[in-house]
Amino acid sequence: MEQMTRGRSRRWARPAAVVAALFVFAACGGGGGGGSSYKQPKGSAQTTLTIKGGNFFFDPKSSELPAGVDAIKLESEGGLHTLVFDKGKVPGFQLEASSGKSDELKVDLKPGKYTIYCDIPGHREAGMEGTITVQ
Repeated sequence: MEQMTRGRSRRWARPAAVVAALFVFAACGGGGGGGSSYKQPKGSAQTTLTIKGGNFFFDPKSSELPAGVDAIKLESEGGLHTLVFDKGKVPGFQLEASSGKSDELKVDLKPGKYTIYCDIPGHREAGMEGTITVQ
């Protein structure tokens, strides 16, 4: 009886591992930035703002952009980092880049001051926060 029980558990072990791996890969996403709900504005960007992210900083910490359609590019200088807007100012917008990689999206910003940060747990608190002033 023990032999039969052990055989049944082995039979389910491999399919369970495959299903678990699929969930992990699905959660990791496929790059390209932005949540599934984010839609980039049409047309070309009037300028591209490149922000470097590392452990635990954004460079530059403060930036300026003209109002309208602009591109924001996150370049990682070490580790996995994200760039999102605080308080849902740009819902669904998210850049994600790992060491040596970059991610870029277009965004249509109105005049104002926007807070950006890395939403990986602990990163914002460690200093990964900045501002973009749009005029």
